[in-house]
Amino acid sequence: MDTESTEKAQRGIQSVEVGSEILLALTYSDAPMALKEIAAVTGMPPAKLFPYLVSLIKLELVQRVEPSGDYAPGALALRLGLYGLQRLNPLREAEADVLALASKTGQSVFLTTWGPNGPVVVRQEDPSYPLHLTLRVGTIMSLVNTATGRLFGAYMPEPLVRKALEDEHIRLSGATELRAADKAQLFRDYEQIRAEGMTRTDGNPLPGVNAIAAPVFMFNGAIALAITLVGPSGTFDTRADADLAVTLRQTAKDLSFRLGYALPHAGANRI
Repeated sequence: MDTESTEKAQRGIQSVEVGSEILLALTYSDAPMALKEIAAVTGMPPAKLFPYLVSLIKLELVQRVEPSGDYAPGALALRLGLYGLQRLNPLREAEADVLALASKTGQSVFLTTWGPNGPVVVRQEDPSYPLHLTLRVGTIMSLVNTATGRLFGAYMPEPLVRKALEDEHIRLSGATELRAADKAQLFRDYEQIRAEGMTRTDGNPLPGVNAIAAPVFMFNGAIALAITLVGPSGTFDTRADADLAVTLRQTAKDLSFRLGYALPHAGANRI
């Protein structure tokens, strides 16, 4: 019997699954929730919902907050959350996503994190067709003219970004330092990137090569990784509503959720 058949044959405990829906509703809320609010989110009548809450309170998975009597995650839920956060490894968590994204899109996939000198590539998965790039693991990405670097420029704390821009000018010998007006425009571009939630480049800095990048967030809203798709400009559509961008953003969103970023409606900030 294969794995899929085995999973279909296995019976779960429905009450446990219902309890998890209640806990999920509480984790998505910015504040303790009233009984009727939980009922509205879960689609359960209050009379059916209340006994589940009683049991979850006994297990310390839920608590009642005084003086309102509203419901919030309990002590055990918080301990489980802290345990999970301590074990999180964004790169390890992203490995399967990188492989799946490369297979689904047929494009090169890069993972980038923030290093001592700025955004640095830490993982790449190449497509089956040849794409001649100088981009490799260990490459430091420009904050000015690459999709990946501009994404980090948008989400990293501004003092770190300004320092990295200075280091970039020094590192790239012969590069012209950004004028004050150009730097001001760059930071306005960063604001637009935060509003759109992704960034793109068409034939820049490499002619004939396009790229799109989306952020992966940690539980506190800080950017953990950038996922970047790179491909030939003739077949690579960088529009925000194109299939590549939609797939990329969904992958980044799913990974962010697994890293504890449970409030996507709140937006990420410079931390």
